[in-house]
Order: sequence, then C-alpha cells, then structure tokens
Amino acid sequence: MPQDAAAEKSVLSAMLISTDALQDCLVELSPDDFYIPSNRKIFEAMSDLFTKSMPVDPVSLADYLRSTGELERVGGMPYLLDLGNNTFALASWRHHAEILRRDATLRQMIAASAQISALAFDAPEDTKEVVDQAERMILSVTDRDIRSNYSTLEEVMEQLYNDLGEMAASGDTTFGVQTGYPGIDSRLLGLRGGQMIVIGARPGVGKTSFALNLCVNAAAGGASVAFFSLEMSKMEIAQRLLSAQARIGLMDIRSANIRDNQWPQILEATKDLSQLEIMIDDTPGTTVTEIRAKARRMLHGKEKGIVIIDYLQLLSPPAGRHRADSRATEVSEMSRGIKIMAKDLDVPVVALSQLNRQVTDRKGQRPQLSDLRESGSIEQDADIVILLDRSMTDEEAEREDRPDKDVTDFIIAKNRSGPLDIVPLMFLPGSTKFVEVDTHHEA
Repeated sequence: MPQDAAAEKSVLSAMLISTDALQDCLVELSPDDFYIPSNRKIFEAMSDLFTKSMPVDPVSLADYLRSTGELERVGGMPYLLDLGNNTFALASWRHHAEILRRDATLRQMIAASAQISALAFDAPEDTKEVVDQAERMILSVTDRDIRSNYSTLEEVMEQLYNDLGEMAASGDTTFGVQTGYPGIDSRLLGLRGGQMIVIGARPGVGKTSFALNLCVNAAAGGASVAFFSLEMSKMEIAQRLLSAQARIGLMDIRSANIRDNQWPQILEATKDLSQLEIMIDDTPGTTVTEIRAKARRMLHGKEKGIVIIDYLQLLSPPAGRHRADSRATEVSEMSRGIKIMAKDLDVPVVALSQLNRQVTDRKGQRPQLSDLRESGSIEQDADIVILLDRSMTDEEAEREDRPDKDVTDFIIAKNRSGPLDIVPLMFLPGSTKFVEVDTHHEA
C-alpha cells in the first residue's frame, strides 16, 4: 500500500518539537493518514494529551503510552527520544504532511475500488443503486482533499459584511438560484442548496411551462440546470423553449408554419438558448436513485446548480423493491428520496406535482396544500410549496373568486424561510411563457 515511513516520522518529530506544528497537524491530519500502526498510536496519544491540555513532549508522551500499555508496542522510550531529537524535521514537515495525505488518499481509492468490486459481484437487482453507491464512494475519496477549515466569528462577520455591501451595491437581494421573477424572488430570496421545492397544479394549468421558464431564467442567471422530463421528449421540450424564447406560437413551431420574417427571431432565440447550460434527460420510468446519480455527474464541480423533475408522480419505485401497500406510500418514499438528494447534492431540487381532481369540485377551486396528489409526506418534506391557480374557461375567469383570464396566481403555500403570499403572473398561451404582472400600474 502507498506509504512513506520517513515522512510519517518527520511529521511526528515536528509535532513533538514545535507547538505550532502540533496544532496544525492535529487540524490537517487524521490518524488514518499514518499507515504504520505504531506511528498512528503516537499521533492519537499526542491528540489525547493536547485535548487534555497536558504537555506534549517525549517524557509526557512515554508516560501516557505506558499507562495505556502501548509504550513498548510503539518502539519504547528510545524511539520517542529519537523523534524529539530530529530538529531537521522543522524545515519540511508541511511538505511531509502533504505526502501523508496523498498516500492516505491513494489507500482510500484502493479500498473504495475493492468495495466497488465486491458490490458489483454481489449486486442487487437495481444496478442503478450500485452505480450511485460506487459514485458516492469515489466522491468521498476526492472530497478528502477539500477540507472545510474553521473560521473565527470575526472572519465570518467580515465576509458577511462584504457580501451585504456587494449585494446592496448591485441591488441583488437574493441568494442561490433566482427564478427570474422579481416578485417571487423577493419573497423566496432565491432557491438554495438543500431545499426541496414542490410546484403543484391541476392538469393544463401550466406547471411544465412554468418549470421550463424557470429552467431558462435560472440558466440565464448563471446556474447549471439538470432537467429531468418523465412526460415529454427532448424535442418537445426544445419546441416549447424555442416558442417561449422567440415569442412564436407553439403550434407554429410544431407544424413548422414559420413566416419569412420570423426566421431571424428563431435564429436569435436558438443562439441564446444554446449558450445556456441546460442538460435535459428524458429517460422514461426513471427512479430517484437514478436521477441522483445522473445529477451528481451533471452538476459535479459546478458553482451553482439546480435540479428540476417533471413530474413527481411519474417517478418509478426502485427496481427489485417489493411494491408498497399503496401508491401514496410509494410517492412518500420518493418524496423523502428527493429531499435527501437535495441535501446530498447541496442544490435546490424542484419537483412538479399533480393536484387531486377534487379541487375542481370545491367552491372557489383555489388549490390548497392538502390537494397535493398522493401527498403522503410531500408537504412535510418540502421546504417550499408553490400552487399554480388559473381559470380554465372564460366563464370561470368572470367569477369574482377566480383569477382573471390568462392570469396565473403563484400561491406560496409553504415557505420555511419566508412569508406566504400570492404573486400574479400573466400566462401567454401561444408561446407558453409566463411574465410577471406589474401591479403598480392599473394599465
């Protein structure tokens, strides 16, 4: 196995001689970084002494190891005195510490490879879970070198002050991924890593169209978007995106009924969309496990990302699992899986959801949290729940308790980190595009 006995000895010598080296090594290194068992025991003993505010020197270290019965196993007093006399270690102990970390990472890669091999030989029916576990093992090794160092409150407050100054100067008041709708962003303050956002609506109201609008707006704001469509093909999604971007009717795009003067609009819209970092997966019958594995690859190394799933009820349960007693139980399990995925990937995950059709039988027909279809734990798992409400007919729009024609109420029904409210959006059915209504002007 990868190891360097001389480097291990040098680091231990520096820790015995220099208090600064001791403290830095206790923060930057772990016992597993030492391959030789005796050196690992000495490092652990130094850590225990330091934790107990006791002196860390050869004599004190020998006394502690003698009390635990480990002194002779690590080489006895002569070996500790030899460590304490190696003053040359102070010149290059930092480089030697890097060697220890490098070799430890290589050993972890070897161990992960062996575990992945064993997992592949004894794989369950759902190979997607095997792939996901293998990726997590590899990423856990690579994340070994990305350590989160502690920060003093003074440093954190200074960073916060600077961030607030930059945001105030730019007029930006949101964190994370922005939706592109000022009224919505001012209430949600951006979609943040680890959040599960559920968007529910009756069939035909436009939840997919809104998701695609969100997809483009988020990408235009600098986010990498992983869009998983379980209902429409990639080509259908591309048609909708082009229709909304070029402001040309969707039916005209689908039928290629393009007038000569519209081609420049299409060319410009195509160029604009092509520059956005949007990745589309239209695999039917996919599972949460498969989406998590794919999204991890899509967004790995990206500074800001978002996952959009269209839609939750079309997700399949993991292959090989016994079918749950009810579909509601299965959806609840998948809902929890989506929340775990958001925290695991540290990105916001937007999941579209159908509403129960009973909402049409209720007076007023305004959707409520309880209308989430096969809700189970969807409401509990979600950090934000958005319900879209739109009048479906002219007669419905004329009623006082219903939204005006082509106006979609963006109902923030649950918001763990902000207020509940309703933001009106205008839906342009021809191009399936949503625009925010300016409520400050009567016109």
